[in-house]
Amino acid sequence: MTSPSRSHHVCLLDGPFKVRQDVHLAYLLSVEPDRLLAPFRLEAGLPPRAERYGGWESRDISGHSLGHYLSALAFLHDACGDERLKPLVELIVSELSACQEANGGGYVLPVDRTAFAKLEGGEIEASPFALNGVWVPFYTLHKLLAGLRDAWRLMGNSLALEIEARLADWVNATLSPLDGTQIQTMLTCEHGGMNEVLADLSADTGNPKYLLMASRYFHHAAVLDPMLRGEDRLDGLHGNTQIPKIVGLACEYELGGEERYRLAATSFWDAVVHRRSYVIGGHGESEHFFPVEQFPQRLTPNTCETCNTYNMLKLTKHLFSWEPRAAHMDFVERAMINHLAANIGREPGEFGYFLGLDSVGVKVFSTPYDSWWCCVGTGLENPPRYGELIYHLDDSGLWVNLYFASAFVHQSEPLELRQETQFPDADTVRFSLRCDPPWRGTIRFRHPDWCEAPKVELNGAPHPITSTPSSYFAIDRVWQTGDTVTVRLPMTLRIEALPHSDDSVAAILYGPNVLAAVVPDEPGVLNPAKERFREHLDARGKTDATPPVFVAESADAVLAGLEPSEEFATFRSRGVVAPQDLDFVPFHRIYEEQYAVYLPVFSPKSWKAQEGAIRAERERQRALEARIVDAVTPGYQQPEVEHKLASAHSTARDFQGRKCRESGQNGWFSYVLKVSSGAPMALVVTYWGGEWVRRKFDILVDGEHLATQILRTNKPGDFIDVEYALPNSLVAGKSRVTVRFQAQPGSTVGRVFALKTIQVPRDDSPLT
Repeated sequence: MTSPSRSHHVCLLDGPFKVRQDVHLAYLLSVEPDRLLAPFRLEAGLPPRAERYGGWESRDISGHSLGHYLSALAFLHDACGDERLKPLVELIVSELSACQEANGGGYVLPVDRTAFAKLEGGEIEASPFALNGVWVPFYTLHKLLAGLRDAWRLMGNSLALEIEARLADWVNATLSPLDGTQIQTMLTCEHGGMNEVLADLSADTGNPKYLLMASRYFHHAAVLDPMLRGEDRLDGLHGNTQIPKIVGLACEYELGGEERYRLAATSFWDAVVHRRSYVIGGHGESEHFFPVEQFPQRLTPNTCETCNTYNMLKLTKHLFSWEPRAAHMDFVERAMINHLAANIGREPGEFGYFLGLDSVGVKVFSTPYDSWWCCVGTGLENPPRYGELIYHLDDSGLWVNLYFASAFVHQSEPLELRQETQFPDADTVRFSLRCDPPWRGTIRFRHPDWCEAPKVELNGAPHPITSTPSSYFAIDRVWQTGDTVTVRLPMTLRIEALPHSDDSVAAILYGPNVLAAVVPDEPGVLNPAKERFREHLDARGKTDATPPVFVAESADAVLAGLEPSEEFATFRSRGVVAPQDLDFVPFHRIYEEQYAVYLPVFSPKSWKAQEGAIRAERERQRALEARIVDAVTPGYQQPEVEHKLASAHSTARDFQGRKCRESGQNGWFSYVLKVSSGAPMALVVTYWGGEWVRRKFDILVDGEHLATQILRTNKPGDFIDVEYALPNSLVAGKSRVTVRFQAQPGSTVGRVFALKTIQVPRDDSPLT
């Protein structure tokens, strides 16, 4: 079979995105394929050639990274032509072929086959993240099939296509005994874009059975049926579980022409982009969609998962090919600059998971070889795909969608278009053409939604255009070698409110750039961005630095109080930010700095009242300290000895610059604390509000049940104090009590950073 032919080729030129792509090239060349292949060989009964990587690759989701890595190699080879990448692709494909042969039957995954054996026998135990006891096996399978597809489509590796087809045939044999009810139960578990890769395989092989498999096995009715009716029923759903399903619907529409699939994809895109997104183009909090009226409560370090935006760009590519609209590319530009380019580090192998919009925030990146999160996987693909949507070619001509430094080369026409710019760190773009013989055609340039009036020159002379924001202007002529088009896109400041905040919380943009306030380090306040974290769930993503606020009579007054600095797209506030004036810089330039993207907005009068509330809170804290009867700081030897620590399956550890104690499964620990029977008492416990894995435990006082506590993203990025009233029956006549934290069966005790017994005056409201 002949590898698919493509109409054009795009490579990046010197500019902000090329810098990131070059760093990424160095990283891809440093990754050892044999380490990613190790679990595949192990499952096939072959000796691994190297030790497997750690992080998620050491768990039962191992294998997803290899699929993403294979796609990244193929896309980057297509983008930059570096021949060092081709042998890596050939090695991986060859090794997968050997594993497939050793497994027999077409199977090739590093996943315990018992999960699939149970499916064949009709046994299905499924949760959102596990299928028959194995973590998201079809999610991993999707990534591998996509990598094989890209090795075929972009590099012409026919063996990759053969492996992909044999593996899909194995899927068919495994799932064919299931009835409709069993299939829907199976689909409760996250399964990536299995319908996408099966539809693509049908297109690549010309075999319609794979398209039938896509709809028969991987249409999750509970999610897709409302979408097919055009309904937004996304509240509470895991974001990145859903988007690949819609990308798959788009692929199925293109092959089968089912109009309702197109309508579902279009309405979903509109709901996410226009109703559910933050200013940077990302969406979701703690990986989930939420009711839109909750935006003000959803500013946490766990906003905007990178995987989600990666997949939204894939969906946008399909929608634009059906109906080219500037609005599609306005979204792509916003998301690429302010989310994807903002959430990758400056050193090889640094990828962001969430991009927190809480204040005061810090960015958190993976370590190069010990993380392998899902967002490392999609992060592997993002820089190689930077050029994918810059241009679009169809029968009507050439569309310039994004102003990123790049070269477009037509594969059949004598046309090369070079785009030279430092955009978005500059506002001017210069295009030059080479076409011998001359080329008659139309070039359409996007008029961005944020730009009032582009200034255009053709061959050095002003050229009149007719367009409005979020549209295209066209130049139709006979193009000749040496022709130039210069487009200047004047940028202005604007303010954008957080959805459903009644304009009480806002962000600043300059042209396409979301600006972040750089918050200086404060004495005694740890800036965790100066460290690197192995596990995103242990990364706080914010600091205790004082959050800045806007103080001005109006939005116009806020903008008037921002003065330009010498560096392009940077500003300094003058009297409109409290407690101090700050620099505002493009978010994609932030690295280790503490930042604030969304700032509360106060009038001078309301800010005076707010300052009073802040002073009152400080007084409350002082009053709390004055009423402490006893206190323990877990994790420190002397306080734990003094308070008679007892425990089983319990560990002290360091977290976020503080010590704490937690338990393992079914574990417990206890302390003896002083109490006073002369006044009402309470127990105040400090926990981590960003516990990702659900923890459920009981608190007992002298063996009597006091409370049951559940911790699960109660307040991501923050420590929380929980106050428990101590009934008089538990403290009367006593000077000390034993406080025990006991995990419920199958669970653990969450991290405890401090516990205090306090007096609560009878006429006081609760102190915490």
